[in-house]
Amino acid sequence: MNTALFLMILLGFLYALLSGDAGEISGAIMQAGQTAAETMIKLMGGFMLFGGITRVLEEAGAVRSLVCLLRRPLRRVFGQEISDDALGAAALNLSANMLGMGNAATPMGLKAAALMNPGRAESAPFGLCMLLVINATSVQLFPTTVISLRYAAGSANPGAIIWPTLAASSVATVVGMAVCFLCERRAGG
Repeated sequence: MNTALFLMILLGFLYALLSGDAGEISGAIMQAGQTAAETMIKLMGGFMLFGGITRVLEEAGAVRSLVCLLRRPLRRVFGQEISDDALGAAALNLSANMLGMGNAATPMGLKAAALMNPGRAESAPFGLCMLLVINATSVQLFPTTVISLRYAAGSANPGAIIWPTLAASSVATVVGMAVCFLCERRAGG
């Protein structure tokens, strides 16, 4: 895929040079860089806020309380052999994803994955597979990243996607989890 993209960019540059439009390409590159930097600055505040809140919740012991409260349903989803630390990281990861903060959820997802598969087994444990399925489908209660992008792009109603996103991501998560449970049952686990 990288080779195909590189060839497309190279052919675009060659075409621009041969047709005399090299100035337009440099202008487009500068404009795209500026737009990317502005978008990044607008999104960074939300990610820093969620990261700070996550850290405060961990230090205050709220994550442990959340895991105690959700231990039974989380164990049903991820399996009985998952440690409380892994459940805490997974709970934070899932909550960040539900708030639509996918990039802010990544560190907790990586931590949960490492804690769910400490021996780096050849075959991934059920809990890790389920975590990946839930992260890939990611129920979005409030898709803040997409709303922020729509707001930054000047949308008249950036929040109009909340209900369609919730419906689509919920159906995808239920189907993904069902398939994961069926595969586990079929494998004899």
